[in-house]
Amino acid sequence: MKISNDKNLSKKIAAAKRVDDRNKDISAKDKKNQNKSSAANAISNNKVSDGRGQRQKESVLTIFKGFLTPYWIVFSAMLLVIMVLNLLARSESFCNSFTANVLPIFLGSYGRFSGLFPFSLGEIMLTLTIPIFLTALTLIILFFFLKGRSGFRKFFKYFFRSLLMTALSVWLIMTMNCSIPYGCSVLEVKKEQKTYSISELETLRNYLVEQCNTYAEQMPRTSTGKVKYDTSTSDIKKEARKVMQEMADQFPRLKGYYPDIKPISHSVLMSQSGTLGIYFPFSLEANYNTMMYKMNYPSTFCHEYSHLKGYMQEDESNFIAYLACLRSDDIYFQYSAYLSVLYYVNNEYYSNVYELDPERYKKQPAISDKVSDDSVFLTKEAKEEIEEKAVFNTETVNKISDDFTESYMTHYGIEDGLASYGRVTDLLLQYYDGILY
Repeated sequence: MKISNDKNLSKKIAAAKRVDDRNKDISAKDKKNQNKSSAANAISNNKVSDGRGQRQKESVLTIFKGFLTPYWIVFSAMLLVIMVLNLLARSESFCNSFTANVLPIFLGSYGRFSGLFPFSLGEIMLTLTIPIFLTALTLIILFFFLKGRSGFRKFFKYFFRSLLMTALSVWLIMTMNCSIPYGCSVLEVKKEQKTYSISELETLRNYLVEQCNTYAEQMPRTSTGKVKYDTSTSDIKKEARKVMQEMADQFPRLKGYYPDIKPISHSVLMSQSGTLGIYFPFSLEANYNTMMYKMNYPSTFCHEYSHLKGYMQEDESNFIAYLACLRSDDIYFQYSAYLSVLYYVNNEYYSNVYELDPERYKKQPAISDKVSDDSVFLTKEAKEEIEEKAVFNTETVNKISDDFTESYMTHYGIEDGLASYGRVTDLLLQYYDGILY
């Protein structure tokens, strides 16, 4: 059966309208679903963003909490104390007060502890720096290969934490026992800054030469001409402590406790560097070279003890040791005092007179051969023994030692470095002003 074209067209239009209506409904539903999906995605993204922010906050808090452990609290407190002390060390009055009142407490506690050891604790500490440095270097290299192993990471962490705390402790001790005492005011006799003539220097020089020549003749001697000094080292130490304590009437900081001055086991190396004694601030120990000629013992012991009591300037320590040895009733101490300063004064006089007027120098009392022999640092036999046992070249060791000492002294404001030892001449000129001239 055929249908007319008009009817078919009407049906087609109606059908098309129904399809359009259905499509509109579907589109509306799709848009609604899309809006819901977008809102859900936005909420999800916000949650992810909030989660990331929370994790970042938690990460920062975790790192911060990691530094709130007892180790880092103690570390921070020590570092703060060091910084404050170094700032205060710029004040001369603070340094004077600290060295006079706090250092004796530290010497009576930490110094007594280090004094319990019959050997030099400071020397052991210095010796250990080499293997510790090599161990640290090895661990750093191994870290790149073994960092994945928890056992190694744990050992690595505790090793370097211990090393860091040890280094900080040494810095704190050095600040209290070295940096602050270096900031103290100079001796009263040193403040006068008076200029002395060549004639006055000549008078002082001749007095010391005559004293040395006289004592040299009084000394008992061996068949080889060396001074026969049979007093035990322990008795020399005891006498040194005694006269240093007696000197407190002139220099108050010298009163109180004195530990035993200790022998250095590496005295060969010490002799190669030309060192008679050494003070270790980080262990509060006075030490001496066992290979030096024994006539150096009294003045060297007193010199290092003066450092222990906070007199860090080398010329001041030489001066205090000189006066302390003269206070002793022991003839060896008295002779050692004059020998300890003789060549500082004689060299000063020679440098000021000889080039301008050599005849004037030659007319002065000569230093006797016995005095020259007694004023040596090392005997011929000791030198031979040192060369036999030496591991390093003596000239190299001596140069390294001098360079280090110069740098060390310059760091603490001693601009003339090693030459400052000779400034004891100025102190002697002032001390004998009104006595000899």
